[in-house]
Amino acid sequence: MKNAYTILTVNPGSTGTKLGLVRGDEILLDLNVDTPKGMFQDCPNFEDQVPKREQMIWDMLREAKVELESIDAVSGRGVGVHSCTGGTYLINDLAYEHALHDVEGINHPATLGIVLAAKIAAKLNVPAYFVNPMSTDELSDVARMTGIRDLYRPSHAHPLNMKQVAIHHSELMKKRYEDCNYVILHMGGGTSIAAHEKGRAVDSTRIGDGQGPICPNRSGDLCIDDVMTLIRRGMTPEEINEIASRRGGLMQLCGTDDVRKIRSELIPAGDQRAKLALDAMEYTMVKWAAMMAGALRGQVDAILMTGGLANDKVLVEQLTKDLSWIAPVYVYPGSFETEALASGAIRVLSGVEEVKTYTGKPVWSGFAFD
Repeated sequence: MKNAYTILTVNPGSTGTKLGLVRGDEILLDLNVDTPKGMFQDCPNFEDQVPKREQMIWDMLREAKVELESIDAVSGRGVGVHSCTGGTYLINDLAYEHALHDVEGINHPATLGIVLAAKIAAKLNVPAYFVNPMSTDELSDVARMTGIRDLYRPSHAHPLNMKQVAIHHSELMKKRYEDCNYVILHMGGGTSIAAHEKGRAVDSTRIGDGQGPICPNRSGDLCIDDVMTLIRRGMTPEEINEIASRRGGLMQLCGTDDVRKIRSELIPAGDQRAKLALDAMEYTMVKWAAMMAGALRGQVDAILMTGGLANDKVLVEQLTKDLSWIAPVYVYPGSFETEALASGAIRVLSGVEEVKTYTGKPVWSGFAFD
């Protein structure tokens, strides 16, 4: 068994492709190459982008003078596949086809993470994996329920980054993630807050679905009466979905989703709405974090904060003050997706974690009594 495995990570986005090269705990390469404007104008769907995106990756590797023979595996962002439990999955033919054709209807180039990882790994003759996919679903039965028959809650959070932070924190505490309970706040343009119980995300807010805290560009909680009010004001369901998932929250209230601008420009200029909007965002984060602590029956080992907004010292200090009565608060600012993709593959290659098989069958499709 090798002392340190080298993993190539592939994370496609709307405006480019993020490429990482990780050996053990060290990030050797962390590139985010923008897509030239108009590059995909002749591609009617994301599947058609695959050849160009793959060539971009090979070009990036060549320019960075990466020794291809040093790569032990490729790990791609897991988007577009049916729901499954968390873990590291070998990319099989079924996962490839499901991601290529976006069976979950995500409609985002991140679905090509699995496809590109598989193609590159095949040419390098190494295994390809995806880790804690976007569709990770570990909700408890009670968390799935609504008060309407045959209507159930899905799992919509940030499992890749959340689980990496939880695993990392557990290791620092000389514990196993599977033995700990955490409330985790992934704070960004969209904020998700989840209850992680003994290695499983048993409950969470529904990012972009109109449930959860106010966010920089998502509305947060919208009850049915709120939705009906907006309809009576003339908004269409599509427009309401837009403010719930893309252009609500601080964007709608303040005209910007840049918290730095709100703090440095709008509030000093006397914008009272902007000040209240920021206060309300923090307040709703506290409220939902407390609810997730309730989902864990108060048995919380730590509260973990991560994501881009975890760099905002004012927000973090206020959240720490308001949440420390629940459990100790720890902050891991930024995104750890590159580390997460690599670490999952390394855990499998080193025998620490057993690789999982993607079956194509949603992890949950209803109760036996339905």
